Amino acid sequence: MPNETWLHPAAADDQRWYCDIVWGGNQPVLERFTMPGLEGCLLSVPNAERLSGGDIYHVTVCDQGVFSKFLLVDVAGHDAVAADIATQLHAPLHRLMNQLDNTAILGELNENILADLQPGNFATATAATYNHWDHSWTYAYAGHPYMLIRRNGIWEPLPECLSAPPAGVTAEVRYMQNEISLQGDDWLFLYSDAVFEIRRPDGRRIGFEGLVDLLNSLPEAHDIDTFYRELIARLTQENRGTDFDDDLTLILLRQTDEHLPVTDRALSGARHLMMRWLKRHDTRCTTILPGHRT
Repeated sequence: MPNETWLHPAAADDQRWYCDIVWGGNQPVLERFTMPGLEGCLLSVPNAERLSGGDIYHVTVCDQGVFSKFLLVDVAGHDAVAADIATQLHAPLHRLMNQLDNTAILGELNENILADLQPGNFATATAATYNHWDHSWTYAYAGHPYMLIRRNGIWEPLPECLSAPPAGVTAEVRYMQNEISLQGDDWLFLYSDAVFEIRRPDGRRIGFEGLVDLLNSLPEAHDIDTFYRELIARLTQENRGTDFDDDLTLILLRQTDEHLPVTDRALSGARHLMMRWLKRHDTRCTTILPGHRT
């Protein structure tokens, strides 16, 4: 995918993924999509313009359109070896993407790396599930940089209540599910660590705090296309070009407002209550953002 093709948003005729979708890979891609309760954009650009990279991305919508899942895996390194490892891991991960338990996906990833790859190989990962019925966002990390949420115009990290190492480091690992209730026009941002490796003119890397500051310095756009354009322009400006030092993958999501008739609102409320009852015994940590109520 030539650099100039991803500097601007994907075509307006986006993919409409409402049910029974399992899609992903580790090739160059720029995809704009709509799904129940969310709209989004996914960009993946392998380092050095290779045909495949060390970042694996997956997007799933379940058969009934209730759950949408997202997975981002960043294999250590940014060369052909990392791309080959990502290609090996793609098939087993693809089969797991209908699994609602994010910790199960990360656990399987950990076992696959330990069993099938040479010692010393590892990957960071984040897996997340959006529930269209109760607007919950359930997620887990395997040593991956925290995803970010924009609420009330401010970007901030989504933390975890129990940290875990990257996949492939040790067999004795426990991954924890975390959950937050999305509100109104919340946005979410998942990414690989290529953005951290951007060097400023003084030689310092931008880092996590720098990324958060960068996002909060952008004009507050209310649509994904405008925000994507501003974000990519700023990242390439900071990077002084489109050749990043590592594989670059970005997943930008926005919860869409729903203006429902009275009868549909009643049904939506009933679904919400039912979903909370079904999940009453699930083990998860409720995330509370600083200065916000969930």
